Amino acid sequence: MTETPILSGHAAWAALATPPPGIAFAREEGRLDPAGFTAVVRASGLGRPVDDPARMAAMLAGANLVVTARDAAGRLAGVARSVTDFAYCCTLSDLCVDPEFQGRGIGRALIAETKRIVGPGCMLLLLSAPEPMTWYPKLGLERVANGFIIRRDG
Repeated sequence: MTETPILSGHAAWAALATPPPGIAFAREEGRLDPAGFTAVVRASGLGRPVDDPARMAAMLAGANLVVTARDAAGRLAGVARSVTDFAYCCTLSDLCVDPEFQGRGIGRALIAETKRIVGPGCMLLLLSAPEPMTWYPKLGLERVANGFIIRRDG
C-alpha cells in the first residue's frame, strides 16, 4: 500500500478549500443552531455528549470558529468546530459529516477551509477518535506523537 504524502504548507491546504459541487461553506459561529449541530454529530457517530443538550450548546457557544457545509436546500451536511487564536494555534475539536453526505470530500474540504481561514502562521491540531485514525493520513495530515493530555471526567 502506498502511503499518502503529507500535505504541507498553507497554500497547499488553502488550494483544497473548495466545497464539492452542490455544497456551500459558511462561517456560523454564534449562529449555528445547537440542535442542528447535535443532529449532525449524532448522525456522524462522533463520540460527543449528544444526550446532554446544555453541554452541546455550551461546546458550540465556546467555539470561535465554526465552518459548516450545507447543500443547496440549506440542509446541514457537515461541521468543523474549532477553538483558535487565529495567530498561532487552532484546535479542530469536532469534524463531522452526516453519513448521507459522506464520500464527497466534504470532510477534507472542511479541514482545508478551516486552515485557510486561520492563515499561514497558525498550525491546526486535530485529535482523532480511534476509528478515523487511518482516515486522516490518507488526506495528507501529519501524524504527531509529541503531546500530553489531562482527560475530562465525563
